[in-house]
Amino acid sequence: MNRIATVMKILNKDNTWFIVPWCFVLLPAFLINLAIALIIRPENGFYTGALSSIFIVMMINGMYTLTQSFPFALGLSIRRTDFLLGTVMTVAVVCLGSTGVLSALSFLEGAGGWGIGMHFFNLPYLSNGSLVERWWTLFATAFHMTFLGFFIVAIYRRFGRTGQFAFFTVIFLGGSVLGFLCTYYGWWTNIFHWLTGNSAAQLASWLFVVAVIYVLLSFLMIRKATV
Repeated sequence: MNRIATVMKILNKDNTWFIVPWCFVLLPAFLINLAIALIIRPENGFYTGALSSIFIVMMINGMYTLTQSFPFALGLSIRRTDFLLGTVMTVAVVCLGSTGVLSALSFLEGAGGWGIGMHFFNLPYLSNGSLVERWWTLFATAFHMTFLGFFIVAIYRRFGRTGQFAFFTVIFLGGSVLGFLCTYYGWWTNIFHWLTGNSAAQLASWLFVVAVIYVLLSFLMIRKATV
């Protein structure tokens, strides 16, 4: 347990999990969009997708963790298993805290839109449902994006550039074939109906399941990964 706690301290030594996403990404994005909303004064509300920036930063943090912190942790004789467990606990705590604040801001914004009808945290579909459902949607999405970045770098750690290139090639070809089949057999309508038939919280649950798969596959790869 001491080694897991050490990993958590290593990951938080420069505050990249909290300071960067909130102070250097989300806050500037919010202020810029607030200024735009004050200037244009839209009659039907001002909707922005800038909230996605924090999820992108979470993915980058996941990549940074395995790129920079992993070699440092191994240099301190920390086991790879402990590193992964410490990372999972850190990400869970960060996502829990960050998405709790985002959910509260979404609720407050939904009550007034900051007085000018701006929707930055409270967005259609994404913010539907109860406060718990809103939180779960944000939490599962943030958790998924973090370990997507972690998983991508884990492939590089285990198989090098060749393995990573092969992975993205397979993803591209698979996506192209799937897109062709969906168009040829007319599956797009059914897919669209399935997506719209599920709430954001339900779709986020699938993202969380995929994130757990990322964690398991990453563990198998970093066990034999070179530093």
